[in-house]
Amino acid sequence: MRLLLLISLLLLMEGLTAQSQLKGLIQDGSEKKPMSNAVVSILRKKDSVLVSFQRTNVQGGFAFSNLKPDSYIIQVSYPKYADFADSIQLTSITELNMPPISMIQKATLLQEVVVSQKLGAIRMKGDTLEFKADSFLVREGANVEALLKKLPGLQVNSKGEITAQGEKVQKILVDGEEFFSDDPAIVTQTLRADAIDKVQVFDKTSEQAAFTGIDDGERTKTINLQLKEDKKRGYFGKAKLGGGTPNWFENEAMINLFKGKKRLAAYGTMSNTGRAGLNWEDQDRFGGGNNMEYNEEEGYFMSWSENDEFNTWGGRYNGEGLPKAWKAGIHFSDKKKGDSIIYHGNYQFQKQNVAVQGLTRTKNILPNVTFNSREDRITNNSNTRHQAGGAFEIKLDSTQSIKVTVNGNHSIGQSDSRYNSESFNESNVKINSGDRSLQSDGTRNAFNTNAIWRKKLHKKGRTLSWSLDQNFNNNQTEGFLRSDFSFYDTLTGNVIRRDTVDQRKASNGDAWALQTRAAYTEPLSKYTTMELSYGYRMSNSEAQRQSFDKNTNNDPKYDVIAPAFSSHYDFSVLTHSPGVSVKYNKGKLNLTAGGTMGFTQFQQKDLDLNTTVERNFTNLFPKVNLTYKIKPQTNLRVRYNGATQQPSMEQIQPLIQNNDELNQIVGNPELDQQFNHNLNINFNDYKVLSGRNFYIGTYINMIANPITNRSIVNPSTGKRVSQFINLSGKSNLNGGGWFGFWKQIEKWNANTGFNGNFNFSRFYNIVNGITNVTNSRSIDISPSISFDKENKYSIYFQPNLGYTRSVAQLQNIVTEFFTSESSANASYEITKRWVINTEITYNWRQETFQLPAFRAWKWDAGIMYKVFKNRDGEIKLSVFDILNQNLGITRNTTSNFISENSFNTLRRYWLLSFAWNFSKTPSVKE
Repeated sequence: MRLLLLISLLLLMEGLTAQSQLKGLIQDGSEKKPMSNAVVSILRKKDSVLVSFQRTNVQGGFAFSNLKPDSYIIQVSYPKYADFADSIQLTSITELNMPPISMIQKATLLQEVVVSQKLGAIRMKGDTLEFKADSFLVREGANVEALLKKLPGLQVNSKGEITAQGEKVQKILVDGEEFFSDDPAIVTQTLRADAIDKVQVFDKTSEQAAFTGIDDGERTKTINLQLKEDKKRGYFGKAKLGGGTPNWFENEAMINLFKGKKRLAAYGTMSNTGRAGLNWEDQDRFGGGNNMEYNEEEGYFMSWSENDEFNTWGGRYNGEGLPKAWKAGIHFSDKKKGDSIIYHGNYQFQKQNVAVQGLTRTKNILPNVTFNSREDRITNNSNTRHQAGGAFEIKLDSTQSIKVTVNGNHSIGQSDSRYNSESFNESNVKINSGDRSLQSDGTRNAFNTNAIWRKKLHKKGRTLSWSLDQNFNNNQTEGFLRSDFSFYDTLTGNVIRRDTVDQRKASNGDAWALQTRAAYTEPLSKYTTMELSYGYRMSNSEAQRQSFDKNTNNDPKYDVIAPAFSSHYDFSVLTHSPGVSVKYNKGKLNLTAGGTMGFTQFQQKDLDLNTTVERNFTNLFPKVNLTYKIKPQTNLRVRYNGATQQPSMEQIQPLIQNNDELNQIVGNPELDQQFNHNLNINFNDYKVLSGRNFYIGTYINMIANPITNRSIVNPSTGKRVSQFINLSGKSNLNGGGWFGFWKQIEKWNANTGFNGNFNFSRFYNIVNGITNVTNSRSIDISPSISFDKENKYSIYFQPNLGYTRSVAQLQNIVTEFFTSESSANASYEITKRWVINTEITYNWRQETFQLPAFRAWKWDAGIMYKVFKNRDGEIKLSVFDILNQNLGITRNTTSNFISENSFNTLRRYWLLSFAWNFSKTPSVKE
């Protein structure tokens, strides 16, 4: 028995230590010659972990020993040859001799092989997700936006906004550099997809963090488009002319010229179909925009009110109204002296006219009663902007560099808005009605500069840097307000009061900021680095807002000042900010922790009353950033930062804003700061060989001592007067998260995915002396699947379902509804020259409290014929909204309001267009 037990144990140990061997030969596919120094890698199939690798010997042979029985992927790579990959199974003590592996040159690779070879289509390089553009099929002549829609984990909505792994993309670069000031709409809608070699998705850190290695927590979701090498010689571009009856037009042109490292690009678009680069944001993008919200940690402040209807900067076209847009721009860049000198410049012209007809219905919730309002509106807005900017960077030597960036713009805006409204109590008896009109003309000028000097000292990790920022912004607006409102006796229906306003409005606002920061980094050990910093900021915002009544003389002029609606106010800020941060980086862990102290002096001057209020604050701004790389393509990120936010000029300036007689706002110069706590967590898990990605993230923002509003609402008249206040002892809260999963199904030439997001909020306000809290939450899920076969068909389907729930504590009124925004598109090549395509979108909103349900199908279709020898021209007939059901409707369920906004939008039209994709690449001598 002992002998049998010993034999059994020996056999068991032999089985446990069983190892396998793998041998093979790598050869050229055409000449059958051995290929030495080819890289052969063995990866574990279940998790893509690299087990072993080696280079082939002179005879092209390789041999792996001591491989445990398991499922593996063998991958072979060699310069200028397509990667080879195959699955193998080692089951026992074996010596597996593989048949010779023939490598195929990329230049002669058959199209069928390109389609089936998916391993190189998606790669993870550090924290950058990289897509090989040619592996994702789009129709000939398609733009970058069409390509991005094909990439797993990316979504492009109807407005052209891009989401990558659940986060909104804020920057799009071309070859790592700004292109037309990185305006996403210009890049994605005018650059051709076939010019792109790789699409890289990553979180861009600040320039300071990239230089010092000290993570400051700043992240910008960024896409970099890497052009093909052959597109960087000669020129390429696109021209398109399109028109349809009675007056539809859609024209665009773009050209890119290259000579060495010089690049010259120009574009122009004009359209009234909402498809030719209309999604431009007029505020904030080019620095010194209208909404300069002050934050002590960042050093900015709000210089003007984005809600002021006399502010003509209306943002971007988002599908509301009928648009006309003209855009043009030119870009130049060059690199000299071995890339030690880099510079680029841009000029852009933009003009956009939007005509809107709309209706807003609102249910107003008060402590013991509710009332309903409706407002019809007709608005016509026109915005024109000239903008120029550029950057210059020079490397003084191998250790130091200077970069200077300059941007400026001049904008002109006109607005003409007319409103008709009425309100009813719970018994559907009218309590008010009225008309108002607003006309305004305004100009805005902004100029911003940034300079940064960086120096690497002799000891590795020891650096010194200094930056200087300047911002200037001026707004001037002239306009007229005319309104006439009647208020009714609910018993008799008679008019009991009538309020009329006829005023001229004049506004002039200046805002400037100057800030500088010095930073020094010192390595404390092999794994630890410390950064010491000091910042100094000066800023000033001055706003003069005046309202004039008519003179009562026989020759009336608007020259009588209305004191209650006028104010001249000045807001100055001075901040000293010393800071310290420590970075620890070892193995899988990268941790940065620290923060700054803010010693701030505020000075508020009422220049009309000649009074001054001064306040001093000492604040702590903590920051913690953690990255833990669980596996090579699996990581966890945690970010936290805390910062104060000061009240805006609109909130503190002591005057009554009476642009809407029924909803007036009173400034509160006694407002205090609020403090924001922001926490962000991300997890990403990517498997290269199986083409699978999973990501999930969450964020939460808690606002202590929040700036909220206190409203007094008269239910018998429907008139509301609001003022911003701090709500001590309470915290507003908003947060949410996102999740996603996508997988390649190679057998079907398909990609599947599942994306979702959820949001929640808690908002406090005071209505008629009672504290109200509104709790809201929503969830949205969108599975998707796509099928592609080169030169044949492309199919994409994405159903969608959303749910929203909001509860206002005032009367415990619950508002909840389901929504759907589902879409599908397909294209089919009948022949090499004839192509048909179609797209269907389904929009549905469930019936809610006092708001009816609505549903609409939007069906677009087109047929295209490719012309010229290389099929680089196309004639296309397309029809938009064939069923004529496209609707413009949005809903809002925040605070103690439930509202629905319906508006005119683009409806059925047809368009006949001709487009030509041209290029010329000079021959290159080998």
